[in-house]
Amino acid sequence: MVELIIGGAASGKSEYAEKEALRYEKPCYYLATMRYGTDDGDGRGAERIARHRSRREGLGFTTIEQSVDIGEISEEIRGGCVLLECLTNLAANELFTEDGVRYEDEVYMKLVSDISALADAAGSLVIVSGDVHRDGIVYGGETESYRGLLARLNAWCAQRSDLVYEVIYGCPKRIR
Repeated sequence: MVELIIGGAASGKSEYAEKEALRYEKPCYYLATMRYGTDDGDGRGAERIARHRSRREGLGFTTIEQSVDIGEISEEIRGGCVLLECLTNLAANELFTEDGVRYEDEVYMKLVSDISALADAAGSLVIVSGDVHRDGIVYGGETESYRGLLARLNAWCAQRSDLVYEVIYGCPKRIR
């Protein structure tokens, strides 16, 4: 079972995804992809990580922090449910490296392979992703490359998923 949950920033998609993941078989793994210290200097990244850790405390998740190369953990999670939180961060982490910006098609193929490995190993996979296309702005350059990559990944995940939800203001709407 693969489930995609998509929504805008602060839409409630993470909370909904946590509830969904806990419905599936145990053990439940929380695959956290946000890099600690990634906060544009304003402290929001660390605050978001702390809020997510606090919210899932005591729920029964085993947290795995893996900001890149998520396919490497497929043996570790065999048979359980994996909550991938989130594809938005993962795509940015894989595209923008310390060595510069990687080629979009290369990152796309790598992430499709990594996500497929997780889906094949896990009993269930719940993927959280962001909708970064609704502002109507064309950014250019590296930002458009990132947005294009995420759009392709979201489309691929939606096609691969058994269930697809969009969460708006905490209200999930089933798309598929």
